[in-house]
Amino acid sequence: FFPSLFLGVGKTTLIQKVSQALKSSGVPIDGFYTQEVREGGRRTGFDVVTLSGNRGPLSRVSPSSDSSASRREYRVGQYIVDLVSFEQLVLPMLRNVS
Repeated sequence: FFPSLFLGVGKTTLIQKVSQALKSSGVPIDGFYTQEVREGGRRTGFDVVTLSGNRGPLSRVSPSSDSSASRREYRVGQYIVDLVSFEQLVLPMLRNVS
């Protein structure tokens, strides 16, 4: 398995187009995807985007001067995960699954 083979192949675009096609056909759908955030040509993090159009920060690159050992953080590699934002956007959606 080579994850780098799947970088930049249009996964997010595919999800957006399929969800729009389903919505315009009257099919009720719900869900979310993550979208890369770039500043100055560099990836600075990811947003979580719901299929209903809500968006919030999922993760951002940790500033190198950030000494945040005193506060609780969730990290994945170089990213600080915004757990509160993720939970506010995604958990209500998951509670409605039957």
